[in-house]
Amino acid sequence: MRVCAIDVGSNSVRLLVADEGPGDALRAVERALEITRLGEGMGRGGRILPGAAERTAAAAAAFVERGRRLGADRFVLFGTWALREAENARLFLDLARERTGLDIRVLSAGEEASLAYRGATRGLSPAGEPATVVDIGGGSAEFIAGEGGGPNAWASLPIGCVRMTERFLADDPPPPGARAALRRFVMEELSRAAVPAVPAGGMLIGAGGTITTAGALALGLARYDPERIHGFRIGAGRVGDLIERLSRIPLEERRGLPGLEPKRADVIVAGLVTLRAVMDHLGAAEMTVSDEGILHGAAAEALGE
Repeated sequence: MRVCAIDVGSNSVRLLVADEGPGDALRAVERALEITRLGEGMGRGGRILPGAAERTAAAAAAFVERGRRLGADRFVLFGTWALREAENARLFLDLARERTGLDIRVLSAGEEASLAYRGATRGLSPAGEPATVVDIGGGSAEFIAGEGGGPNAWASLPIGCVRMTERFLADDPPPPGARAALRRFVMEELSRAAVPAVPAGGMLIGAGGTITTAGALALGLARYDPERIHGFRIGAGRVGDLIERLSRIPLEERRGLPGLEPKRADVIVAGLVTLRAVMDHLGAAEMTVSDEGILHGAAAEALGE
C-alpha cells in the first residue's frame, strides 16, 4: 500500500509519499516542501490573504499530482492552526478542493497533538517509555507528553515562528531588544499554560521545520540529510549560539547559508528564540531531533497501523 500525505501548514505545505513496510515501518518514496505562508498576516487580522491562499492551493495541487504519478493508493490532506483559526478558512478549503479534487481535513488541536506525537516518537522513544514532544510550527507550537505509544497530555500555544516574527522581529537583522521581548512573551505564554513537563527518565523530542533546521545548522550540513538529522541531539547552548550568529547576519545573507531553506530565513531567528525559551522553561539541557513528525503520523494512520 502506498500513501500520499500532505500537510497544509501555516508556513509550508509538505509532502510524504511512503510505502508500508514490516511492523510499523514506513519507506519514504518521495518528500518535498514548499513554503507558501498560508498564515501570513493572520496575527493582524485573522483572515487568510488571497495571495497566500493561491500559493498554498497551487502547492497542494502540485503535490497531489505528484502522488498520483507515483501511484499512491491513499491520499490524506490535512491542515492545522491557520485553518482552525482563520475566519475565511472555508473559502480556502473550497479553493483547495477545486484545485486538488480532494478535501482537506482540518485537525483539531488534540488530533494534531496525537499525530505529531505518533510520528515524532517513531524509532526514537522505545514503546512504553515516556517522552515529551515539542513541534514548533508557523502559527503554533505543540507540546505533547505520553507513554505507551500515545499522548496523555498536550497543549497548543500561539507561538509559531511566523506569528512571532510578524509580532516582534520586523527589523533586519533583529536587534537584541526585540529578541528579548519575544523571549519574554514566549516564557509568559509557557508559564500561563499547562505545558507538559519532561518526565523523569523520559526523552525530550523536537519536530518541525524550526527544530530540524536547527539540527542541520548545528551539524553544518551543506545539504539536508534526514538520516543525520533523525536522532541528533542539540544542546540549549548550541541553540543560543545559533541565535547570536544568525541575528548578526542580514536576511539576504541568511538566505544563502548551507542547511537553511532560503524561504525559512526570515523566520528562523524567531523560531530559534522560541526553541531556546522552551528548552529553558522545561529545564532541558538538550533535545533529540526527530526528522519524522505529523506527516509520518498521518501516513501511519492512513495505512491503518
